[in-house]
Amino acid sequence: MARMKARAGKGRRMARDTWKTKSWYNIYTPQTFGGDLIGHTPANDPSLVIGRVAETSLKDLTNDHSKHMVRMYFKIDGVSGTNATTQFVGHDTTREYLKSLIRRRRSKITTVTDVRTKDGYKIRVKSMVLTAVRARDHHKTDIRKKMEEIVRDMAKNATFPEFVQAMLLGGLGSKIYGECRKIFPMKRVEIYKSEVLEFGKPVGAPKQEETEEVEEATNEAVEENEEVKEVKAE
Repeated sequence: MARMKARAGKGRRMARDTWKTKSWYNIYTPQTFGGDLIGHTPANDPSLVIGRVAETSLKDLTNDHSKHMVRMYFKIDGVSGTNATTQFVGHDTTREYLKSLIRRRRSKITTVTDVRTKDGYKIRVKSMVLTAVRARDHHKTDIRKKMEEIVRDMAKNATFPEFVQAMLLGGLGSKIYGECRKIFPMKRVEIYKSEVLEFGKPVGAPKQEETEEVEEATNEAVEENEEVKEVKAE
């Protein structure tokens, strides 16, 4: 029996500790969000870090304890050494907080609006209005139209960082509250969720059509020069 145990022990493979081969990468927010360190992630290779999503609360970024219920998401898009850069990809609000806002004899009106900022970012914005008293159907329709109009107008006149700041720090909610209270008494407005659907380009960057036109003009100029050279040679 002792020999059998010895043989079994020799044939057994030792488990490898893969954590020893991994490096830790620091995750930072974009510079438009302060470039703050928000977490760490391990990986065997830097390429494996790309695409991971880090979560942090708006409270941690702003030191505003009233923003504890807002969660922000940043997707890693680059690695330099052991530092990982990110892009903002959306936010949401805790379910517990949203439930705490609901009261009897009030109306909840929500909208889902896809907008595009002036620098080309496409964002899905989910907004919620709580009225002071119960609203009739025609009031709800008017409020919903006004909410969508305000969100679209603010997006098309703002860059992506400007719009996200207004969305998260209350500028967009305040605008909706001020305009919709003219229609019906308001209690509260929340921009409770967002999602970046398409990433745009910085303001001033050439559009795809402009780039193609420049390339075509350059190619035509090169062809004309070659033809002139051929004529001279003859």
